[in-house]
Amino acid sequence: MESFISVLNTIFSTFGAAVIVPVILFIIAKAMGVETKKAINSAMLCAVGLTGFSLVINSYSAIVAPVVSQMVDNAGVNLPVLDTGWQSVSVIAYSTRVGVLFIGVAIVLQLVLFFVKYTDVFMASDLWNNYSFMVWGSLIYAITGNMWLAMACMVMQLLYILLFSEAIAKRWQNHFQYPNCCMTAPHHLEAAPYAVLMNWLLGLIGFNKIKLNAETIQKKIGLLGEPMFIGLFVGLLIGIIGNFNQLGNLSAWGTITSCGVSTAAIMAVFPKVGGIFASAFTSLTDAYRSKAAASGEGREWYLSVNDAAGYGEPNTLVTGTLLMPIMLGLAFVLPGNLMLPMADLTALPYMSEVFVAVSHGNIAKSIVMGAIWFSLGMVMCSQLAPTFTQIAVEAGFELPQAGVYVMSFGIMCHPFMLTIFYAFLSQNPLVIGIVVIVYIVCYILFKKNRKAIVDFIENYGVETATA
Repeated sequence: MESFISVLNTIFSTFGAAVIVPVILFIIAKAMGVETKKAINSAMLCAVGLTGFSLVINSYSAIVAPVVSQMVDNAGVNLPVLDTGWQSVSVIAYSTRVGVLFIGVAIVLQLVLFFVKYTDVFMASDLWNNYSFMVWGSLIYAITGNMWLAMACMVMQLLYILLFSEAIAKRWQNHFQYPNCCMTAPHHLEAAPYAVLMNWLLGLIGFNKIKLNAETIQKKIGLLGEPMFIGLFVGLLIGIIGNFNQLGNLSAWGTITSCGVSTAAIMAVFPKVGGIFASAFTSLTDAYRSKAAASGEGREWYLSVNDAAGYGEPNTLVTGTLLMPIMLGLAFVLPGNLMLPMADLTALPYMSEVFVAVSHGNIAKSIVMGAIWFSLGMVMCSQLAPTFTQIAVEAGFELPQAGVYVMSFGIMCHPFMLTIFYAFLSQNPLVIGIVVIVYIVCYILFKKNRKAIVDFIENYGVETATA
């Protein structure tokens, strides 16, 4: 069994999402009666879209990352927990038997829950992001040696994520304009309940009146408000902050303008790549509607896609980019925080997707939501850093320098996932039981009130957000 799962993991690691996801899409399309020519075309459009996302984001990250690094250096504060990015997490995730074993368990569970209609989210199409569960289970296994406890923790996290994804699937689909698609990346989606609550609370105190999004900015200032120019201004701002100590040097201005133009470019190019990716699902959506009409079945379901699909949406990119200096500044003043966000700062557009979608693109709301949630995550992760670092070193990760700890800001500074982890790590039946009972209650309440909940998420604040 383990050898089969290992082979499966090797296949996925070798071919990657740009090959595996289109293959899955082709199989689903054929199962739904789509003719072979259209199914192949959909699969190819999906592959091209995913590859386009990767090329655009990687190129942009290569330009922005040095600016972010310089911004960190300029801050001049040495916090002992360094954000070394998702790489340190993957070392842990794949270093234990329970981590690798969970890949097979997750795929089977995600398929079964979908086909028995326990969930309307087909999560198995985003296999890669399962490693975000694996790291927590691997940590529990490394600390306690209890494989069943580790497996139970990951399964519980998976069930919560499926529930959250189903609740905001329509909102994510409509905001990012990918028909019948949703996002299930655990390290982003875990903030969904908080985002819904905060969207409502911020609306009560007047944030709905702050019409700060790409559409309203464009209406007010015309050409300069187009996404491309917004990207230029935001990129220049980040470039100036990152090179603040070298503004008298011509080379610094070269970096600043490069950052500005690159941000403008991703704002202009990303929607076109997104359009290619979205068109991959047209045949599937049409086939589903025809099949549902013929059979009388009214099931609405969503295909999980990689979080890269939402990275370059204008409000998301602006929110994430502005949060970079904000989170860096907060790291120095937060009581109890020992983490210096570094490598994963450039992942903040990914991390902001849920906030942006739930708030209907309200940048002001999204920034406040993200700043509070990620700050809490940093404080919580500061306490876990020594343990994580020890296990990472034992798994073969090399520390960047002596006397420091490592952590991933993007993958692990997420309060809800941390809470479930600590509940299972406690090995206290009462605490674990509470986590399970809360899930059961939430699941039942959602299923009984699905339409009301989805409609509230879909409609609250939409009039003022887009006025």
